[in-house]
Amino acid sequence: MGKKLMLAVAALALSVQSAMAQVFPVDTATTTVITNVRADIVAWGVVFIGVALTIFAYKRIKSLVR
Repeated sequence: MGKKLMLAVAALALSVQSAMAQVFPVDTATTTVITNVRADIVAWGVVFIGVALTIFAYKRIKSLVR
């Protein structure tokens, strides 16, 4: 059961990586505006909270399975 859970976590990490490329496209033609920076900071905060919750849930489930 542990190997399946690890595989699921790895698949989630890979899917998040490809999703991040779509959320934060690199466009060198546009200039940086404070609203864009603020939106990027909020988006990164949501991503980090999601990662923290995923790690917490993984540890919680792992402790329940044992």
